[in-house]
Amino acid sequence: MKTESSIGSIISILIVIGSLVFFYLDPLALNTTLYKVLVLLAGLVVAGFVFLKSPQGIRLTVFSKETKIELRKVVWPTKDETLKTTGMIMVAVVIVAIFLWIVDAFFTWAVQLLTN
Repeated sequence: MKTESSIGSIISILIVIGSLVFFYLDPLALNTTLYKVLVLLAGLVVAGFVFLKSPQGIRLTVFSKETKIELRKVVWPTKDETLKTTGMIMVAVVIVAIFLWIVDAFFTWAVQLLTN
């Protein structure tokens, strides 16, 4: 059962590897990069379709649909709430930075006092 479910994934990986080998080794001696890139993209699209038809791809599709449904339920903050929260965080960061600067200056002074 495990091999049946993973055969689509294996085939799609082999298609991707084959496309990359074709791109880099260029067995047809395509002179322009455009044709090589088009063949590579076609291989990636085919590999994507093969993967989406495999059990893992079907699970990924279902997961994506369920995620989209859950994202519709999220209550996003308004612009005003976002700006206020961002402002509070920036103030807190500045306060913590000043505090750490003072602590650092104190320890620097203490170490200089002990070493001199």
